[in-house]
Amino acid sequence: MLVVTVIITRYGYESFEYYYLVTRFYNILEYSILAYLFYLCIKNKIVRTILLLSIFPFITFSLYDYFTASKPALPFLPLIFEYLILLIFIVYFFFEVIQETVIEPIYHKSIFWISVAFILNFSGNFFLLLSSVNSFDNEVFRDTFTIIYSSVTIIKNVLLCISVSIKETDTENKSLNDLGIDPELDKYLPFKNKN
Repeated sequence: MLVVTVIITRYGYESFEYYYLVTRFYNILEYSILAYLFYLCIKNKIVRTILLLSIFPFITFSLYDYFTASKPALPFLPLIFEYLILLIFIVYFFFEVIQETVIEPIYHKSIFWISVAFILNFSGNFFLLLSSVNSFDNEVFRDTFTIIYSSVTIIKNVLLCISVSIKETDTENKSLNDLGIDPELDKYLPFKNKN
């Protein structure tokens, strides 16, 4: 829906002001959805709370950046902050996953492919956006920007397609017998009263 709106405002009406407004709304929506997704996946309650509450300062900063801009422009600074903040939380998510004892490899879960897709997207475009704050008016830089941004976005979308096609097994409901563990081992209760 937002993609259609962006195309209509950019090429249909040729209204750059509405195009930039829709782009800002898209960035806020993207950050909010990804923050909520990783809020559901991260186990540390403090980190989860920080991540969920970071949505409100991000919305405030994006709106502030939009209304204080001298002329309508692409949201380079909000994108830089979005990429940096979400990169930190995705790396933390992987840190938590590494510390767990897992039954099946992490790449059998769709959240792995989603995380990898956005790590590549955010890290691939982060420095590009940093340099584009001052150089976007240059025509040669804009062409290079389009090629790099499009390439990274295509790779991200391919990885997201892989994440959709992953069929996850429910490891929480596996019995101990399925894992090759003797269920009798859990029955040893040394402090149980003998009557």
